[in-house]
Amino acid sequence: MKSLNKQYFYHFHPLIVFFYFCSVLTIIMFSVNPIVRLITLMIGLYTQWRLEGVEQIKKDLQWLSLILLFSTLGNFLFIHTGRTILFEWTINASKSYRFTLEALFYGFSFGLMMFSIFIWFRLFSYSFNSEKILYLFGKRMPKISLVLSMILRFIPLYQAEVSNIRLAQKGLGVASDGESNKKMEKEYQTFLSLFGWSLERAVITSDSMNARGYGLKNRTQYQSYTFQRRDVFLTLSVGILLAGYYYCSVQDAFSFYYYPRLRLNSVEGTSIIGYVIIGCLMSLPLFIEVKERVRWIYLQWKM
Repeated sequence: MKSLNKQYFYHFHPLIVFFYFCSVLTIIMFSVNPIVRLITLMIGLYTQWRLEGVEQIKKDLQWLSLILLFSTLGNFLFIHTGRTILFEWTINASKSYRFTLEALFYGFSFGLMMFSIFIWFRLFSYSFNSEKILYLFGKRMPKISLVLSMILRFIPLYQAEVSNIRLAQKGLGVASDGESNKKMEKEYQTFLSLFGWSLERAVITSDSMNARGYGLKNRTQYQSYTFQRRDVFLTLSVGILLAGYYYCSVQDAFSFYYYPRLRLNSVEGTSIIGYVIIGCLMSLPLFIEVKERVRWIYLQWKM
């Protein structure tokens, strides 16, 4: 993964970054239009590829594809609403189950939404670290902000510590393969080591934060953020795009019906403009990345 300091979107003011990702996630969660969900997913995957590369996307796709599969099949097998019957399972003369195209497509669309939410939450973690959470919510909600910041901080620490423990076990000659009982014993020892390490880290973190006066009224922040011209420009861009999305939503440009039949309520012209607006909104981090890289190349060429 690229360093956060090399991601240009990371350097914007925490308030506008938080507002942007809240807006994007709200659109993903409350829009039932599968085209909107597909647009957000494709742009999110491309953005992640730009930031992390192909290997991390392959790892995510392995289990996110399972979520998509279970969502599709689960709704298809247990929800029997819809008029387009693919096949029917008759148990007896008075009881039968209809498996419909509408139920299959709704499960697939819901899986796309879950897939997209995970991708955008991962992108959010790239641009928003624990320090920014403390900056925004440390004084107003110190306990909640502390929990959120510790989650963002300790998850990568846990992953790194598990790798260190397994390397130490390998150095001591503990085999990673063999019988299932030995594998379970090894994983149990790894868990005990990680549990002891996490308790020690929790005590150290608690003492450190108490010594630094966390939660006191007059406590100052470690780093101060100020609104700059680029933050104002990004705020205006997000506001204009959200206003355009709201206008298209009011005009029913994104209406989609799953039951009783699949039906896309497309408003001529307005729907296309709405999809373009969504694409631009989701692509703002990419636009900023490309703009800054072109500027950097131009400055190097000028030198």
